[in-house]
Amino acid sequence: MVNPITKETKFMNIMELDFSTKVELEHWMATFEEKVWTEDVMKELSNAGLVRRTISQVWNKDNHRLTSTFEYENENAYKACQKIIQEKVNPKARANYTIKTRNNRGIVFYDYRS
Repeated sequence: MVNPITKETKFMNIMELDFSTKVELEHWMATFEEKVWTEDVMKELSNAGLVRRTISQVWNKDNHRLTSTFEYENENAYKACQKIIQEKVNPKARANYTIKTRNNRGIVFYDYRS
């Protein structure tokens, strides 16, 4: 049985972000919180059901890629958060960065934690 710290994740979205150059990737990493994913946006997403967000830099491929994992309480929380992201995040992201994205969504059916 999963023993979560606060809320238990039921629904996930894993997004790959591909950048043309290392400079663009590093610029995104240095500025994404102040330009797009602000503290106010993150609080609103948390209130809508976002449990956790993790960003990782991919190191085992010959590319400039990050993965961004969003964990939600359930599918309804995911839908509520998508509305916020479409209204408040996507316009700023498109204005500040040129990236390709690909999303994979799923329902958590197994979660091992040691």
